[in-house]
Amino acid sequence: MIQDIKVSQWTALLIEQAKRAGLSAAAIAEAVHNKDVEPFIQAGLEGERYTNLFGYSEEHGEPLAQAATEGYRMTFNTRNGLKNWLVQRFGLDEEKDFEVGEGVIHGLRLTLEQLAALQKALAVNWVIAGSRDLPGGMVELDLSIRALQSASQT
Repeated sequence: MIQDIKVSQWTALLIEQAKRAGLSAAAIAEAVHNKDVEPFIQAGLEGERYTNLFGYSEEHGEPLAQAATEGYRMTFNTRNGLKNWLVQRFGLDEEKDFEVGEGVIHGLRLTLEQLAALQKALAVNWVIAGSRDLPGGMVELDLSIRALQSASQT
């Protein structure tokens, strides 16, 4: 079994931001390998954030290039961080595509492919608390902090 590639939520957000700006996974991996922020700058992103990311990933042993090309699991999600990741990763709009509450995200509508990506990336402190099949190969999910689920089951 292949071990999960684990990265911080911040790292995941920057990877997804770069992809949303038009950089391919291969281009991100090459830039990381060469420690070259120029591709990020050319994509309209802040070079300093990616310079910091290179140092952070080295310091914390994050396989950044591998995460960009193979996927990753985030080590921990905050509510706002997860909301921002959903926006960056799937191009969603918080106002119309889901609702954020205290420790929960309601009504998140995803394709089955997006659901698989979420399941792979979601940190273990969050769970899919409920799901409903929708027409057209879509699902609607409720996400919750794991501790809230444990408390409601006792």
